[in-house]
Amino acid sequence: MPRETYLVARRRILAHLVLQGWSAKPTLKVPQACKDGATIYFHPQAVYLNAHSLFLDIRSMPGPEFVARVELAIANRRQPERTYDGS
Repeated sequence: MPRETYLVARRRILAHLVLQGWSAKPTLKVPQACKDGATIYFHPQAVYLNAHSLFLDIRSMPGPEFVARVELAIANRRQPERTYDGS
């Protein structure tokens, strides 16, 4: 069975994000989805959360798994920075 193309995966993931309450702009040159100050950009062959690559291959990735990974990345980026003294 041939592997899902990135274009088909992007459409599928964007549709799933809309169902999860994200606002999507699929017709832009770089399609995107936004929610609560976070923006996911779907560049050719790469997915970014704001300005950082998520290093994900979305082809054949289930929508719920994608959302879980994005939510984890958002949570990790909101963690306060630690100082060298452990505080």
